[in-house]
Amino acid sequence: MKEKSLDQFKTESLTEIDLDKDAWIYTYASPQLQQARSFGYECDEQYLKERLQSEYPGFKINHTSTANKLDCPPIYAIKESLKWNDAYIARHNSEGEVIAVDGYLGKYQIIKKTYKLRYLACLNSYASDAAFNSMLLCIFVSLMLCIMLV
Repeated sequence: MKEKSLDQFKTESLTEIDLDKDAWIYTYASPQLQQARSFGYECDEQYLKERLQSEYPGFKINHTSTANKLDCPPIYAIKESLKWNDAYIARHNSEGEVIAVDGYLGKYQIIKKTYKLRYLACLNSYASDAAFNSMLLCIFVSLMLCIMLV
């Protein structure tokens, strides 16, 4: 029985990656990407961008430090992460709480900011705006009553 060398494994895995890349491009990619690839261009960045947006909308490649899995994330975040295979809730240095998936296309970590925190931030902002507007309305009504009664 003949054993495979490491170089053979590398060559076979690279060939499989290229076949998958070509199959995806010629099936799902934009016409521009298909044409550029047909002329022999690698198109790695555009391929990665289009495939990521097709398969994981709203996610981006984590080019900075790795997002670390949270020990006990909030339930709303866990529920949100269940939409994607192998996703988990993590803490990212600059993004804060994110949904993360490791090993995208065999080598990338992809992340997406959770929505609940944004929603709560907007809700709190609207609540404080509403309280301020209510206070202004009370002052205005009080002034109008004073003018009418005098």
